[in-house]
Amino acid sequence: MADDPRPPVAIRITRPYASEDEYLEQELDLLSRTGITLVGAQPRPQGVVLRFELVLSAGQVLLRGEGRVVGFKPSAHQGVGGLALRFTRIDARSKALLDKAAALRERRRPSTRPVRSEPPPKVGPSPGIETQASPPSRDVPPGSLVAPTPSEKEVPMQAAQARMAAPAVTRPLERDALLEKLRARASALDGAAVRRILDQRRRQA
Repeated sequence: MADDPRPPVAIRITRPYASEDEYLEQELDLLSRTGITLVGAQPRPQGVVLRFELVLSAGQVLLRGEGRVVGFKPSAHQGVGGLALRFTRIDARSKALLDKAAALRERRRPSTRPVRSEPPPKVGPSPGIETQASPPSRDVPPGSLVAPTPSEKEVPMQAAQARMAAPAVTRPLERDALLEKLRARASALDGAAVRRILDQRRRQA
């Protein structure tokens, strides 16, 4: 079957946007590196090659090229039908817009990279609280006695030692007082009284 010698049908589609960025914001999902859906275009037979222009509301050309009809979408964008084309030829300006749309689509895509967990924070001493290092341990041979260091002595032990030492100071005072009483009693007795006491003890013995 011979190729159709007739030139491709040319269509011009105007979209109600003021800028290229606004168009991409609204119809990014209808544009890819391999094709486009022309919102507002009339249905065409599948396989037909169309020459198309996509322009903004002010007449600025966004895309220009040729594409083969792959289908018609009754509700392509906000309830309006659109004609799906697969590119067969586009100009350099249109190629730059396709690259920009692909980069924007990549930025919008959710990241699939695994989230790297952060190491738990190191726990240090709380502000305002001083930490006291433990005293170094002393190696002691088995069976030996070690005198406690000044920090190991307890106040109750010192008080007990003071109470134990107190009677040693008071005993000489009590003994001197007792001797003094005995001397005073002996000086009060006369010789005859002493002899009578001694005679009574001899008879009792």
